[in-house]
Amino acid sequence: MQRIVKNKLEQRLIDSMIKVHSLLRESFMTRKKASFKVEVPEFKYSDLTHYNELNLALECLKWNYRELLRYLKNENYSPLLKVVFLYNYENCVPVPLNITIEQFLESDLFVGKEILNIKKF
Repeated sequence: MQRIVKNKLEQRLIDSMIKVHSLLRESFMTRKKASFKVEVPEFKYSDLTHYNELNLALECLKWNYRELLRYLKNENYSPLLKVVFLYNYENCVPVPLNITIEQFLESDLFVGKEILNIKKF
């Protein structure tokens, strides 16, 4: 899912986070540590309207990076990774969603309700 917001500064921050997410995904696929040099724009917290969402995305990226380091050290390690789940794209509270490495390799940093496999009875 591509996350688009109206604030241009926040969009640049989100784009930087998505770039880090793709580098993490590449590192998991190749089992090699990639170069994580990503340009991040300067900002003040007062300029951000989606602060909680951005903070949660950053926490997920940090968690996934730590899991990558464990995964590279131990070949039998099965990482539990995190992405940001947004049920409704505009008016919702973002929550971290734990996923397996197989799901992580197929997903984006921000996922919507289409990732849920809800069985209808």
